[in-house]
Amino acid sequence: MWTYLAGPQWAKRLLLTGDSVSGKEAERIGLVVKAVPAGDLEAEVEALADKMALVDVDLLAANKRIVNMAMELMGARTMQRMAAERDAIGRQSPVVHEFYRRAKEEGLKAALEWRDAKFREPARD
Repeated sequence: MWTYLAGPQWAKRLLLTGDSVSGKEAERIGLVVKAVPAGDLEAEVEALADKMALVDVDLLAANKRIVNMAMELMGARTMQRMAAERDAIGRQSPVVHEFYRRAKEEGLKAALEWRDAKFREPARD
């Protein structure tokens, strides 16, 4: 869904580099609608839910269906299926098996450290 939300450039950047983004950056590029500090999250969610509760439930359902249908017409369902298939294939790669082996034997923290170490190394010319 990154392609639909943030566009192909950001989707490729994130998927092909392993880069991560902060909440504020995710907001800026369109991956999230709004980023809030963790301490404000519950109040923000409650306020949003209260606002949505003011709209008639039939109108909420109809509007949600319209947006979902637009996404389907743009190929979102097909893309989700293809992404799931590619993910299943990717999980069979040797590097993924090595990650799972490390996680099982050394713990998740060690496996993540192993996976992410190369992204902390200085870039080579």
